[in-house]
Amino acid sequence: MEKQSTEGRYSRASCPLVCGSVSLVRWFLARLPHASRAAALAALALILAAVSNAAHPLGLRWLPTPDGRIGIPRAYESRLPEINAAEAFSIFQSGKAIFLDSRDAKDFAKDHIPGALNLPMRKWAEAWPKMQSQLPPEASYVLYCYGAHCGLSTRQGKRLIALGYRNLLVLDYGWKAWTAAGYPTIRHPRPEAH
Repeated sequence: MEKQSTEGRYSRASCPLVCGSVSLVRWFLARLPHASRAAALAALALILAAVSNAAHPLGLRWLPTPDGRIGIPRAYESRLPEINAAEAFSIFQSGKAIFLDSRDAKDFAKDHIPGALNLPMRKWAEAWPKMQSQLPPEASYVLYCYGAHCGLSTRQGKRLIALGYRNLLVLDYGWKAWTAAGYPTIRHPRPEAH
């Protein structure tokens, strides 16, 4: 076996790739300056996180789903389908679903979809025990929150799925889409002619 050289800690013969005495990562990091080690460890952590995310069914997509959703785990995409405001209004008119407002109670009190129930996602632990008896698991629900980048209704849907609810729809662009279409609200009960 060769002696250690003065230039480095290990000679070629004692390299971990040859003798296996030291892991490749440790061997590699030992040859880098401190800043480079930190960068290499950060890169390794990102790679491991990406692999773990890709392998896990609750992992998030790196890019938006085909319908443009961001931040929803792959396992929930088909279980929380999105509908547009016109589809939600059709369901509203038919009376075939309960509308759940995921927004904060103060915003719900200002204005909301007629007949909607408020289950504020940010106060889930306090609100759920009070609302649970009004929300039968076999019913159909339309969940909505503030608008385009609001994930409250999706998070609420994930919680409801975990509790056994199955008939859930998420209103795409939420309250913003509903009011932009001129559909009825408590403050504005009559929809505009379309």
